Amino acid sequence: MPHVNIRCLGVALAVMAIAGCTKSEEKQAGDDLRSDMPLRDVAFYAEHQPERGEMETVCAQWKSSQRPPASWPSIVVSTCNNVDSANELLKSRKDRDDFKKGMGL
Repeated sequence: MPHVNIRCLGVALAVMAIAGCTKSEEKQAGDDLRSDMPLRDVAFYAEHQPERGEMETVCAQWKSSQRPPASWPSIVVSTCNNVDSANELLKSRKDRDDFKKGMGL
């Protein structure tokens, strides 16, 4: 029976070694990722371009960090979603205004 336990231990160690960090993940300490932001809604970011631009930069850094979004602080997830929604809202408004202008309205 001890022979079975040694095999199980070997398999367990192999799985743990495979599940370890990859080289790119080892370099990601996350020290340069910001999460010090106030929670603002979509309407705020739609009306305040400088703040929206600043948060777009922060969100781009989080997105390029290759960290799973489930591991992001909730303030970052909420802010990035609100910034993306504000951008979509502004694009939608512009498209609607361009359509109305093209129709002569």
